[in-house]
Amino acid sequence: MSYDAREIANVFLDMAEVKGHRLTSMALLKILYFAHAWHLAKYKEPLVGQKFEAWKHGPVNRVVYDQIKRFGAGPITERLQKLDVSTGAFVDAKATIYGDRLVFLENVFAYYSEFHPYKLSDLTHEKGTPWDIVWNAAEKNAVPGMLIPDKLILEWFEKTGGRLYRSGEQGANT
Repeated sequence: MSYDAREIANVFLDMAEVKGHRLTSMALLKILYFAHAWHLAKYKEPLVGQKFEAWKHGPVNRVVYDQIKRFGAGPITERLQKLDVSTGAFVDAKATIYGDRLVFLENVFAYYSEFHPYKLSDLTHEKGTPWDIVWNAAEKNAVPGMLIPDKLILEWFEKTGGRLYRSGEQGANT
């Protein structure tokens, strides 16, 4: 089961707040991407239903970006919202996550939230990453929407373990 990306973004914003931190747009977008990628590798299904796009500074989930861009490079101070179709009102996007999925998200967040946002961006730009493949393909061919296919993300994270490490650690403790 996939979640709305705004719901998972709010989960990470809540986790940051518990730690006494605020996330920037870049940090949130990259942590969301890594969570989605590791979720694909571990559970063989997408974490979020909305696709990621290859943008200059790395993978971006547009529905999340559209709501957080107003914070610029500063901290995100409000929760993301979505339309409640039963009332027609916008409400905070909330997901009910528990058990191993919640532990999974906590582990991914604990690992990647320690990185500076620019380092997170650098990790997504490594040669051969899904972002790199889509970004460079666009130099020669049209890539509609610059979408990064989940299949490409899954293959790369399965094949390389994400090659995302710090001081010799392999990937997130998922």
